Amino acid sequence: MSEQPVQGQVITSQLIASLAARTALETPGVLRLEPTIQGFLARLGPAALQNLRNPGSQNGTYRHDGVTATISDGTARIHLDIATDIAYTALNVAETVKHRVRESISHTGLTPGRVDISILAIEPQPRTKLS
Repeated sequence: MSEQPVQGQVITSQLIASLAARTALETPGVLRLEPTIQGFLARLGPAALQNLRNPGSQNGTYRHDGVTATISDGTARIHLDIATDIAYTALNVAETVKHRVRESISHTGLTPGRVDISILAIEPQPRTKLS
C-alpha cells in the first residue's frame, strides 16, 4: 500500500478576506461591499508594500474594497463595510452576516475572532430592466 501525501494549502489573510466577502455578498439583504476612502488610504500606506510583497499571510492583515482580514496566532478577525437593502432590517442583516462569516472561518481550521460589520448605506435594491 503506497502512502499518498496529503496536499495542504496555507490559509492566508487574503483567502480569509475573500471568504468573508463572498459569504457577506451571499447573505440576503446585503447589496454590496462598500470600499471607503479610509480603506483606500490604508492600502496606499506602508501595508501596501507588504501586500505587494506577500499578498496575504498566515499572520498579518489584508485589506481590499470593504473587507479587512487579520490573522494572528490562528485567530481570524474580520471587518466588513456593507450596503444593505432597505427591505431588510439592517441590524438583522449585520447579525446574520456576522454569524455566517464566523461559521465560514471555522471551516478553515482557524478560530473565528471578532467580526465587525459597518453598515455604510441602506437603500432600495436596484430594479432590473425588463426587456
